[in-house]
Amino acid sequence: MANCGVKHTKYQPTMKEWKCPSCGANDDGEHLYIDVLDADITDFDCDLLHKKDGVVCTNCNKAWIGETLSKIMAKIANMFPCPNCEGTGFVKKS
Repeated sequence: MANCGVKHTKYQPTMKEWKCPSCGANDDGEHLYIDVLDADITDFDCDLLHKKDGVVCTNCNKAWIGETLSKIMAKIANMFPCPNCEGTGFVKKS
């Protein structure tokens, strides 16, 4: 649901990419979870990563803000902002 009214991260990791960048634990419902830190978020059904979401890995006890984690995951996936659409989309580095 992209119309929740709160800013989403530019890069949205795929389910396959959604794993801890520190220890590699995947989101199987046990290790990674999103902790809503932004009081403006009222649509808890939004599946997109928000800039101010807190993301916690219970396997290695690391935590990130959504915007930072999004950038880390984009780099791991070898994705970069598209030069043709002024950074609104991402493409794989060749």
